[in-house]
Amino acid sequence: MDSGLQFLVAKLEHLLKLPIGSKAELTAWSVESRSLQQTLRQRFPDLKFPDEIWHFLADAEIRAGDAGYRQYQEQIVADYIKKVRGESHAV
Repeated sequence: MDSGLQFLVAKLEHLLKLPIGSKAELTAWSVESRSLQQTLRQRFPDLKFPDEIWHFLADAEIRAGDAGYRQYQEQIVADYIKKVRGESHAV
């Protein structure tokens, strides 16, 4: 797995663990997400990943208020992480 994917997967795993139930938690999550987005643009501008990952990074406020949407997005991200890790083992 290349360094960009390693970085992205590690950050996504971290974000999945962070709570977003309170306003303070949501704010902290958003700060980390914006930092990740900025780093991806600056350090890994050519890194390709599904658009759903960008939606995950941008939609925390929606997820905080909609449990179904939260479950949907978190499953997409978890599946993406598994796929990336699975592909890295095949190399």
